[in-house]
Amino acid sequence: MPTNLAQYTPLQLENVDLALPNRFTFPYYYTPHPTCKLAMQQLQQSLIDNGVNETSQGKLYAVLLVQNPITQEIGYLSAFSGLQLDPILASQLKSIDFVPPAFDSEQFKPQNSVNLARQSRLADDIEKLQKSHNLDALESDLETLKAESTQAIGAFQLAMAENKAQRTVLREQANQEKTFGNLESAASLLKKLGHQSSQEKRDLKALRIEWKQKITERQLQVDAIESELKNRKQDYQAISAELEAQRLNHYRFINQATESKSLLDLLEGKDALEGSGDCCLPKLLNFAFEYGFKPLALSEFWWGLPPADVIRQHGNLYPVCQSKSFEILDHQLNGIELEDNPLIVNPASSKSFDIVYEDNEIVVVNKPEEFLSVPGKFIEDSVYTRIKARYPNATGPLIIHRLDMSTSGLLILALTAASNKHIQKQFIDRTVEKRYTALLDDEIEGRSGDISLPLRGDITDRPRQLVCHEHGRNAETHWEVVSTKNGKTKVHLYPKTGRTHQLRVHCAHPFGLGVPIRGDDLYGYKRDRLHLHAGYLKLIHPVTGEWIEFEVPSEF
Repeated sequence: MPTNLAQYTPLQLENVDLALPNRFTFPYYYTPHPTCKLAMQQLQQSLIDNGVNETSQGKLYAVLLVQNPITQEIGYLSAFSGLQLDPILASQLKSIDFVPPAFDSEQFKPQNSVNLARQSRLADDIEKLQKSHNLDALESDLETLKAESTQAIGAFQLAMAENKAQRTVLREQANQEKTFGNLESAASLLKKLGHQSSQEKRDLKALRIEWKQKITERQLQVDAIESELKNRKQDYQAISAELEAQRLNHYRFINQATESKSLLDLLEGKDALEGSGDCCLPKLLNFAFEYGFKPLALSEFWWGLPPADVIRQHGNLYPVCQSKSFEILDHQLNGIELEDNPLIVNPASSKSFDIVYEDNEIVVVNKPEEFLSVPGKFIEDSVYTRIKARYPNATGPLIIHRLDMSTSGLLILALTAASNKHIQKQFIDRTVEKRYTALLDDEIEGRSGDISLPLRGDITDRPRQLVCHEHGRNAETHWEVVSTKNGKTKVHLYPKTGRTHQLRVHCAHPFGLGVPIRGDDLYGYKRDRLHLHAGYLKLIHPVTGEWIEFEVPSEF
């Protein structure tokens, strides 16, 4: 094992008496081991010393606490998420030796230079074809010709109809001439009218042929260019698919047995999410296993400004992104004993909830925090399962709406299918009045206002939500300040829409209130609980037709 690796940093443990971790960090939900926390603080100080702080471009960093199995020395390895740093950050942090990525672009390019060059040429050909032939203009001309053809033929047919009506009148006059004995005059007129009718039909046919030829001529031009473009695009897609397979195959990950697998093998035909393979922990483990270090613990944190769409807090801890790393880590951590998965532990096992109201149609409960509304992937216990057990003869799906596991407050369930449908329609029509209470982690400006920030799910990091003005769904919230005390702000929140994590994102995002809800471990800072409570509900009773309202104050 090399003893002078630049990427390895000895941990400064003078006058510190800490026990080492006996199991590796469960990567998707964890509290950092105290020794690993020291390593994280040491890296953060290095970032500060190099001029990277809360106003710098934000990045996710990580430390992997490791042990040299020969010398027993404790140290750490550092990494950042992604393939490379921004040039400004790279310049500032050139004195910090981060572990290399699993993907070596400098090696990949020469190995695939032929295909990369071919892909580039095809891209250029496609762009040149589109520009030189001005396909958009040709297609526009084609549509114009079709419209002009329809207009010209329609106008001619209208004139024909008018001429036909005039000829009908003249034919009646000719027939009258016959009754008066003017046979020759009548025959001449009828012959003339017949010729006019035949000529108009021939002219219409000729007009249709003329326009058809014009349209066909232009259509052939368009088809020829589109056919050539289609062939080039198919070639481009084929070479791109081949390059993508080669790219994924170029990502190599090893485990403690130094068994190597590519990202292509690990995904087993699934599409790679953006950033797959470039997260911190896979590259840290790769380096540790390659040089014989024993991984002990992990800690990841955000440092600097957040992106516009994703909510990140400077200096805050974050778990490994399961969506992008699960298959990789399943291989890399094979044979390594992990801490218990806290996500499969039921935090509500010792909790109960109060029945606020019940009759033959509905039941209203006050759900505690850290209590599921419906069964989850690992935990069956929930408001739904307990209500189902309490009312075994209830019909229908019971659940009408949900609260996040970490949110406390009023939850209404229907005991009959008809009542469920009736109340569900009220939620859909947004006639149900809802009010939440939240305690924010800081003071805010203003006394009330409205927030409109469209939201969509982050497919690369579920269950987080993104602010997305292009593809997000409309989300609106009204807010009012209740009180400000000890640097914290209590607010009432009135959601006009019901998007996932709407209130949490609208509070935390800089274009919302700009302050996270206290205890929000997704968009703010983890505390003893999420300080968000659904305290007020008003709706129409499904049977009596009368307005009913419920209110339970928050415990904070």
